[in-house]
Formats: sequence, C-alpha cells, structure tokens
Amino acid sequence: MIQMPIIAVVGSKRSGKTTAVEVLVRGLTKKGYRVATAKHISEADFTIDTKGKDTWRHAQAGAKTIICVAPNELTTIKKVDTAKHDLRVLVEQCENEADILILEGFRRLVSKNPSIPKVVTVKSLREVSENLKFLRPILVFEGSAAIKVEGVKIPKIDVLREPQKLIEIVDKRIGPTIKKRRALKDSLNVQINRKTLSLNPFVQKFMRSVILSMTSTLKEASIKGDENISIKIEQE
Repeated sequence: MIQMPIIAVVGSKRSGKTTAVEVLVRGLTKKGYRVATAKHISEADFTIDTKGKDTWRHAQAGAKTIICVAPNELTTIKKVDTAKHDLRVLVEQCENEADILILEGFRRLVSKNPSIPKVVTVKSLREVSENLKFLRPILVFEGSAAIKVEGVKIPKIDVLREPQKLIEIVDKRIGPTIKKRRALKDSLNVQINRKTLSLNPFVQKFMRSVILSMTSTLKEASIKGDENISIKIEQE
C-alpha cells in the first residue's frame, strides 16, 4: 500500500501554525479529502482530560486507556510515554479513516525525515534563513515576513491574504498520491488487528482473483468482477 501522505506545519511560537492548519483542513476537506491532524504539545504535565471529571477519576484509579463516548464524539485517552513514539504510531491511529495527516509542530521529529514536505511559518527574515539550514524539503514559506525574501525559489505566501494558494500548493503535492491510494484500497483492503497490510500490486491482483473465484461458487453470490474487497482478521 502506498504510504499515506503527511504534511508538517512547523514554525516558532505564535508564527501562525494553527491558522495555516485551519486553512489547509478547511480547503482540503472542501476538495473531498478526509483530513486527520496531530498537534504536538510540549507542556510536560498537559492532559486533555479535566481534573475531577469521571474520566480523570478513571485514570487516577489506574486505567491506562479511557474511552469517552458522547452523542457526537468518541475520545480515547491513552496514558503512555510518548517520548519514543514515531510517525508510524501517529499514522496507525488514523490511516483507515483519513487520506492525509497534517502535523502541527513535531519539529524535531520531522526535521529528520526528508520524505515529509514542510509548510514553514515564519515571523522574520532571520527565521527564513535558519529554517533553510535545517529543514528539507520546504514546500512553502508562510507569513508576511516570507513575502519579502528574495533569491529563494521556495514559494512564499501570506495565508491571511491568499489562503487558496496554500491549499493548491499542498493539493498539487498530495493529490496524486491520494488518488493512487484510493484506487488500491478500493481494489483490495486487508486488515489484521486493525492494521492495514502493505500489499504490492501483484499480491493484490492474485488475492483478488482467488477471492472472487471462490466467492463466485457460492449460491447467493453474484460477482461482476469490479467489486471492492475488504478483509478483516481480528484476534479474539
């Protein structure tokens, strides 16, 4: 399976990262993409839970996973050490429900990964120069300060003035990958314990042919040959 595309929005504090993420989520969603986001929070004692609430009391009692179910929301809180988490862990949390993952922050993690395009938000020309030294690849510089940069071939925009330009730059980069992923996933999707397996085209075609041939022998089956196949295997 082709890897789910990831876009990282990185920059200094109050440089406009969240605004850029909002623009991307809104614009890509309108284009029909299913968008997942991940936000890095540096505060050591931060918790999304609320002290004194029932879910907080569950955790205080020793629960490592707390699931909160509301009429319009399902939240899972996991009490784990995230210091050793990598991007694979984040992708596994959303790859079956999303077409693209947008990261806000995670600078140290993504700076080591040249396969992840970066949207870099900047407040000054100095920040532009510093990011050019350490980040690859930079898809676009965002911020009013970036507009003034000369001699840099990387696109420069002010998302408050031209949000659509940022959306189109990102869409041009990830759109073809999403289409290929959808085509492959629609053809044959195999999950074991909720993890989607990576299957090359030959294996997909072989498994698909075998499954359709076997299914076509069943009395109640009516096979045309263009069906989507989904297989889920879960341990008891």
